[in-house]
Amino acid sequence: MRLTFSMLLAATATVVAPLSFAQTQPTSGPASRADSPTQEARATTTATLGPGARLAAMMPAGMTAESACMGFKSLNDCSAALHVSRNLNIPFADVRDRMASGQSLAIAVHALQPSADLPKEVRRAEDQAREDLKPGS
Repeated sequence: MRLTFSMLLAATATVVAPLSFAQTQPTSGPASRADSPTQEARATTTATLGPGARLAAMMPAGMTAESACMGFKSLNDCSAALHVSRNLNIPFADVRDRMASGQSLAIAVHALQPSADLPKEVRRAEDQAREDLKPGS
């Protein structure tokens, strides 16, 4: 299990690293449509690159996959936390801190956003995480 987690984390980092350093040069004039990728182009790129790219797209700014997933029991837990953070607009660092201290995803979500439909949101994030990490996707 630990080896699988390490291998998935390494694969994610391998995909994330080039993406985080790929920056365009600033332009002197207003940005054109060609300068910024459309939602469709990003979705296509993400689907082509696989789970690492999907997770990379959700990483908080300035955070690597390794630092984001540190303290989680599994990559699946990390991915679910990233999804619930994004889905409910909860700071990922808050979810990560609670889960790293031993709380379940459900308890962390309830503490951070008590008004959320807890079973629905946790199931949704866990399903999204499973889809992200499904082999061959």
